[in-house]
Amino acid sequence: MRRGLARWVLLLSILVIGLTLSAAVAVWVTETQVQRTQDRRDDLAQVARIESQLLTGYVDEETGLRGYLLTGEDAFLAPYARAALATPQLTADLRTSWAAVGGPAGLVDDLEAAHDVWVEHARSQIALVDAGNPDAASSVTETERGKDYFDAIRDRERAVADWVTTAEDSTADQLSGLQTRMTGLLAATLTTLLAVTVAGCVVLWRSVVAPLGRLAAATRAVAAGDLAATLPATGAPEMRSLATDVTAMRDRLAADLHGTRQALDALAQTGPAVSALRSALEPAGGVIPGVVVAARLDPAEGVLAGDWYDTVALSATRLAVVVGDVAGHGPASAVFALRLKHSLLTALRAGLAPGDALATVCGELADVPAGQFATAFVAVLDAGRGVVEHANAGHPAGQLVAAGGRWTELDTTGPLLSSVFVGRDWTTTTTAWAPGDLLLVHTDGVTEARDAAGAEFGTEGIHRAVAASGTEDPHRVVDAVAATSMRFGGSQPRRDDHTVVCLQHVPVAPAARTSSDVGRDAVSRR
Repeated sequence: MRRGLARWVLLLSILVIGLTLSAAVAVWVTETQVQRTQDRRDDLAQVARIESQLLTGYVDEETGLRGYLLTGEDAFLAPYARAALATPQLTADLRTSWAAVGGPAGLVDDLEAAHDVWVEHARSQIALVDAGNPDAASSVTETERGKDYFDAIRDRERAVADWVTTAEDSTADQLSGLQTRMTGLLAATLTTLLAVTVAGCVVLWRSVVAPLGRLAAATRAVAAGDLAATLPATGAPEMRSLATDVTAMRDRLAADLHGTRQALDALAQTGPAVSALRSALEPAGGVIPGVVVAARLDPAEGVLAGDWYDTVALSATRLAVVVGDVAGHGPASAVFALRLKHSLLTALRAGLAPGDALATVCGELADVPAGQFATAFVAVLDAGRGVVEHANAGHPAGQLVAAGGRWTELDTTGPLLSSVFVGRDWTTTTTAWAPGDLLLVHTDGVTEARDAAGAEFGTEGIHRAVAASGTEDPHRVVDAVAATSMRFGGSQPRRDDHTVVCLQHVPVAPAARTSSDVGRDAVSRR
């Protein structure tokens, strides 16, 4: 089963919202990581600056000491003194920044220890010069010892610098990867949103816009007078439902238009006698629980028809339906139809089976000219037992439409009603009738409607009309069959009356039965 458009829109909306939220979370996480990485890069740069300043101080100390030892002049101790004052603070700053970037604590400790050793050596040499023994301070031994101490400082400083360089390179690579990921996330999000948007537009076009355009064009054709125009039911389920509803509306309008034409034709059939005859032919419309009845009769001339139908309740669970078609139409046919109608209903009320009722009525036609005849479909619908008992006197086959879509023909069970066939018998046939099933009965005017090329509407036309309208609503089925047959015949003059009767078996809640109900059922089954 195809999903409805509303469900697709909901799923697409959830997809877009979910994608947007996921992308937003991913971008936020990546941006947070980028910010942290940039902060680490800045911290490493701060460590590198302090380390560079500290190295400069070490060099100034070493250079000032060497100049003082060679010359003995106090002016050379000025750089040494300044560096000696700045070095402890720089070392403390380096230790703080070093801990912030997670550097190995041992490297700074080693550097500070190496510097302390050199400082002690430098102080001892300065003390020798101050004591008047510069030769001892600048001896080869002391000079080599001082050089070794300072080389140890340089080695420790180089280890710190190498660690900082490695950390900066790693941080730069990490930052580059995060920026690449951010670019990929944005590109993937935009691409996916574009794809979802394009897919949504395609679905919207194919499911709504295009089908709506076709339906609008067909509706304009109907509005222009082409009642036979096909209203396409394509696209989303909502669009197909709309097309079905528009088709039902078109069928109802077509029926109303035909009723207007009937009213105009009726002007030629006015008068008290015709009015009384027309009123007598109106169906009494008996109903029972469990059976829905829908019917319509469209005379070929004015409002007097040779077709007729009626229903009568035989008990709380049994309903009789009679559909007849007298040869010809107009007042004479209507009088004969009235006679047959009351005779058949009287026989059915007396408890006769459909076949026996036809035989009894035919036996009363001995005085009718042989050229005057009729067809009739008689059925008793038993909602309690779930069966249809029918007899068919030369009438078009009734159609039993199961809820699952299976069609069963209730064909003729004897000859038509005429004085020629007095004494003949009609068989009564019993067929299962489940809840949801339809019994569709029509006269030959429906199936014998012809198009401009002379092709008949036929039973296939009825099948198509019912398939288009569905079997859920018998009133819609009746309107669809009648209107489709009328459209099939086009603007050609109608040659015969059209009658369509549809009865649907619907489930009802069980109710307690009275003794009178039981008695009536016993009489009606005799």
